[in-house]
Parts: sequence; C-alpha cells; structure tokens
Amino acid sequence: MKGNALCTGEPVMTIETRGGGSEDIAVLPLDPTGNITRLFIRERCNDSSDPECKTGQWRLGSVDISRENTPASTRYAWRPGNNASEDDFEPLGMSLVPGNTPGEGTLFVIDIARPQSVRIWQLDISGGEITKATLATPADTQTGARLTAANSLQAVRNDDSRSFHLTITRFDEYGLLPFRPTPWPALVRINNGVIQPPPAQDFRNANGIIRPCAGCDLVIASYWERRLRFVSKENGEIGEYASAELPIRPDNLRLDGERILIAGQRRVDLTALNLLVSPHIPSPSGVYAIDTRSLGPDTVPTLLWEGGWKHGHSVATAVALPGNRLAIGQINTPGILIADCSP
Repeated sequence: MKGNALCTGEPVMTIETRGGGSEDIAVLPLDPTGNITRLFIRERCNDSSDPECKTGQWRLGSVDISRENTPASTRYAWRPGNNASEDDFEPLGMSLVPGNTPGEGTLFVIDIARPQSVRIWQLDISGGEITKATLATPADTQTGARLTAANSLQAVRNDDSRSFHLTITRFDEYGLLPFRPTPWPALVRINNGVIQPPPAQDFRNANGIIRPCAGCDLVIASYWERRLRFVSKENGEIGEYASAELPIRPDNLRLDGERILIAGQRRVDLTALNLLVSPHIPSPSGVYAIDTRSLGPDTVPTLLWEGGWKHGHSVATAVALPGNRLAIGQINTPGILIADCSP
C-alpha cells in the first residue's frame, strides 16, 4: 500500500473466524513477490471433537490471502502441546520477525491465560508452519508477575542473528481510577531471555508498540491520551509525543513501509459494552496512518478507514495486505474485515 489512501468503509469480504475477537494479527510473506501472505490470528475453537483444541479454548489460527483469492475460513496453527489437554492458553499481543526467506520467521505471542503469571511464547516458523515452541521468558513466578497486564510487544533480532530483544507494554485498564498500585512500569524489556531493570517511571497508558525503522526509538500508543509517544531504545524511558491528538483511542500499531497504521476505538463506553456485554454492540472505530519520517507532537495522522456504526466493532488492529487492502481485527467480535484502498 502506498500513499495516504482512504479505504472503503464497507468491507469487500470478511474472513470467518471460529470465535472470539482477533485483537492482533501477524503477517508472514509466503512468496518472494509478496503476493501471498499468511495471517496468524487468535481465535476460539468451536469443535468439541477436535483433539487439538476443544470448544471454548483459544488457539492460534492461520489463513492465506493473496491479491486474487477469497480466503476460506481459518485453520488450526498452534496451541501449547498441539492438543486440547492444555487448558491454560489465551493469546493476546503478537510480534513476528521475518526470516531470510519467505515463509520463515519467529513469532512471539503473549499468553495471558494466567493473569498473575503471564508467559511469552517463541514460535519458530519454517515453510509457513510453526515447527518449534519455547518460552521466551524465564519460567519463574517473579518474571510472570512482572508481566502482569502485558498487552502488546515488539520483537527485534539482535546483532548475533540468533537472539532477540523484546519490549512488552503493560496497560492498566483501570488507570484513570484513584488509588491504583504504584509505581506502574509501563514497559518490560527482555534481552536474550533475561529481563532488564525497568525505568523509574509510572505510566499506565501504554498500549500498542512498534519500531518504525532499524535503529530508531520505539513508538507506543498512549491510549488515554489519544496520542503516540516515543520510547528510548537505550533504556526504555517514555519520552515526548510522536503525534498530535487522535480522534480515536489508539490500540495496536503496525508498520506498513514508511508509515505506521493506527487502529482504535472512538468511545470507551461502547468499547466496554462490546467487550463485557455483547460482541454485537456497535462500537465505532477507525484506522489512521502516520508517516514515520515526520513523527512529532504536531503531526496529524491521516484517516484510512472509518467503520461508523455499521462496520467494525471495537477495532483493535489493522495490517497491510497485497493488492492495496487492509485486514482489520476486532477486540471481541469474530471475523476479520478486508477493506479495499486506493493505490
């Protein structure tokens, strides 16, 4: 996708998911031309006889999409042990680091099934399939507690080409209430499996996170402030604003060439109702884009997609697809929306 295209509000198609919301989406190119990509998503299972994942359990699903095809429903990709005996699995934020060839990469997934002992999985991908799973974080109570309220993450390959540096955001959904526990480190940094000392900051707004370019400082979505902020790549300290105020509360961030895609919701009250009461309750949302070369406190993002009252309920993420399209995921409503955009 190029330029500041305005995408059509009505989706050209909806990829059917098994259940639950696809709050985050990871994109893996499958061919050298970039024509075919595989989407990894989070979804609930709906088959009581499936030995890999029974009704109500969470899994990673996948679906392939190209410029020409209308994709079928999603298929099973992974869950711990690749069977239904592991009840404690609930994927949330994801970050995919591509490999040297199409179809290869490393996918990191936040697992919030144990709220007081959050895990992060490292999934090796070859030929488009998940071939190996390990824990990317130490399996101890202290690390799991430090990751409480983990929401989104950005993985970066280290110079040795074998290890990774992870930066995880911690979002306090009750951050506007008084008497919350302090301090609240907004970020957890893990380098090659070793957790790093947190910066001495109390910040509760951190939601999505992205690295806009190699060697750049990171950028986070400051949900309650409706803005983006810089994060020091050296020490993880949250710095100045990276955007002007947004019309949405920004959720996940995704990179599309030289711009950041920003998905978010317009009203917190409707988002809460959509999440807690019914996924069918409308929650107007939007997707914006901002040029990575002009990030700053006065930079106004460009509107790409507007769902209105009819399309998109509590949109949480948007990723670029081949053929000038967006794939749009929602917090609690099943289905991934595909929107056409101008070149």
